[in-house]
Amino acid sequence: MTSLSSSSRKAAWLKFIALSVATWLFLGEFLPWVYDVVPPLRHSRDEQAKYDISAGAIYYTDVPVTLESEMASREAVQKAIDLRASSL
Repeated sequence: MTSLSSSSRKAAWLKFIALSVATWLFLGEFLPWVYDVVPPLRHSRDEQAKYDISAGAIYYTDVPVTLESEMASREAVQKAIDLRASSL
């Protein structure tokens, strides 16, 4: 087993701190700014907040609204396909 020298330990801690700060800036500052600037993302975020939808819960867990959401999406896509087909 090798031990880290004092200088390599200091470098490892500095790297850890720098990566932690970079991650915090990206997730905590940059991504929220992107959601504020890009209109479709802002609309999606606002609608999720308005209807109290947890997007992570819908996609990654078994919640009752998942089936309703999937069926509504399928129905909307089918209506769009039918409308397009009837307009051609």
